[in-house]
Amino acid sequence: MPNDTDVPLSACALGRGSRISLATVYSFMCVVGSVLNLLVIYLVVTFKKLRTASNAFIVSGCVADLLVCAFWMPHEAVATSTGTFLVIGYQAFKEALLFLGITVSLLSHSLIAVNRYVLITKTPAVYQSLYQKRNTEWMIAGSWLISLGSLFPWITSFRYPPERCRDAADASFVKGTSVSVLSSRFAAGTLAFTIIGQTLVVVYCYFKIFRRVQTSVKRVSILNFQIVNNLPYSFPRKDKRLGFYVLAVCFIFILTTEPIFWVLVAGLFAPVSVVLWTSAWIVFCTIFVSNPFLYTWKNEEFRKSFRSVMRGDFLRGSTVGVEPITINTISHIFPRQNSRRAFLGEMN
Repeated sequence: MPNDTDVPLSACALGRGSRISLATVYSFMCVVGSVLNLLVIYLVVTFKKLRTASNAFIVSGCVADLLVCAFWMPHEAVATSTGTFLVIGYQAFKEALLFLGITVSLLSHSLIAVNRYVLITKTPAVYQSLYQKRNTEWMIAGSWLISLGSLFPWITSFRYPPERCRDAADASFVKGTSVSVLSSRFAAGTLAFTIIGQTLVVVYCYFKIFRRVQTSVKRVSILNFQIVNNLPYSFPRKDKRLGFYVLAVCFIFILTTEPIFWVLVAGLFAPVSVVLWTSAWIVFCTIFVSNPFLYTWKNEEFRKSFRSVMRGDFLRGSTVGVEPITINTISHIFPRQNSRRAFLGEMN
């Protein structure tokens, strides 16, 4: 049975050229991911019309992604490029925040998927009763508490093995200590279990949404988190393309998480090559960069708020204080057009 250090997370196993390339990738993802996540948080905090239960889960995921992009990645880029390690206590703290950010981000994916599933497939009364402000706060707090609870056994039991790194380019030895939370078999197994659990939830919810959107005669706007009932027109199949959007989100989630899942599972039983691990890990890290864009780029309210910020309307106070539209009133604000084309123009 492999021991706790068999998973090759240390940059020591890579040559200098590979380490510099990897550090460059980390630096790029750090900048892009930090900017996108901070932008989404800023928009939701600034504009009242974006302060909804659905967006609260997105913000929670963005905060978790920042732990990875804004905190872990820059430290890892420096450590990878130089081949040196931080002091033992701070290194463990950095890796603990990495694990916390990963698990909360994955749980946020599930919360967002379930929120959309309830909103689209259940009645408005069920949605409003389930996603009251207090319930939403407890759901978000629970995702962070569960992640902290999963991290506690690693903090209390993991041993930090000393290692020496050899730089292949100059044949010098760099003394340091490799401490990675995923070098622990317990943490690796926990993360693998979390990934497969969230995958099952996301796939179930989004496929249910897809079937509902494709078969229902109602116009369901999942992008703006609205349900419009009793519309006077039916819509052709091509106009129900919103269902394919949720399938795209589901596909991207699977594409970025499944490689690392299988690598983690394989690493529990046998050593995994550095190239395979690094490739799967980089693909997995892209999810922390793409999450903000993935969940907001098709949301018209986010795009309007972003354009307002770019135009400086926020500084003039023209958009602040706009109250969010509720599900109960949304079905009464659309015109009853005699032309389906005119009606679609109003919707878009």
